[in-house]
Amino acid sequence: MPVVRSGGVDIDYEVVNPGGKGVPVFLISGLNGVRVSWGLQREAFSQGRPLVLHDHRGTGKSAKPRGAYSVRLMAGDVAAVMDALKIPKAHFVGSSTGGAINQVLCIDHPNRVQSASIVSSWPRGDAYFKRQFAMRKRVLLEMGWEAYTRLSAVTLNSPRFFTEHFAEIEKKENENLAGTPPAEIMAERIDCIMAHDEWDRLGEVRAPVLVLVARDDATTPPYYSEQLARLIPGAELRVLGDGGHFVYVARAAEFNAAVLDFMRRHEPRMPASGGS
Repeated sequence: MPVVRSGGVDIDYEVVNPGGKGVPVFLISGLNGVRVSWGLQREAFSQGRPLVLHDHRGTGKSAKPRGAYSVRLMAGDVAAVMDALKIPKAHFVGSSTGGAINQVLCIDHPNRVQSASIVSSWPRGDAYFKRQFAMRKRVLLEMGWEAYTRLSAVTLNSPRFFTEHFAEIEKKENENLAGTPPAEIMAERIDCIMAHDEWDRLGEVRAPVLVLVARDDATTPPYYSEQLARLIPGAELRVLGDGGHFVYVARAAEFNAAVLDFMRRHEPRMPASGGS
């Protein structure tokens, strides 16, 4: 896969349907950072347009330096991929940490955002957010990747989905455990999302924004999305049924339809044709 250098860090990315004529779309993953998370979106979101996916710095096939993590740096990585591909403007769909990255893209790179879908995200960490991620970090550093992965699967999935798809989830856990980055790198990534705070700048956003969350998301509860929708001028809020933090997996068809409809409503306007 191609690699772009962003701030001295190699970012691995891929393009699905590079010949598509529509406005490109970027799918930006959550804390795990790997593009394989979007398996249920790849086909739907690459119809008629290029789909760009990448592994965050510190994850997957991208470089894993120490001391090089912030949401703003990760937003800069997305901009670097755009530059490498000569993409002037795109739709952005980001879940959780990806949603935080989208917030920064809207603020720091406003002219490059056709639309942004901010999924299962938060405007700044409150006591609830910081406690849960501090404890996840502690589990990771004191008990290791397996304990962290098993715990995360319970907290990030809705209870019903976890039970009904347990064999599939456990298989995915085992696959993930075969390719984890050093625990210290993930700990730095956790620190950077706990530090994320764009509360005072979200009023600057001018791009069309969809804020989407599952009603039973216990990791980033719906009130975070309500805050985002209130802070971002003109933002649309969509609350889906039970789906946990991984709503794009548990309710993939409904999620895809909602986001694709939003993107279609915010495509560039074609210039009016002249007439006599």
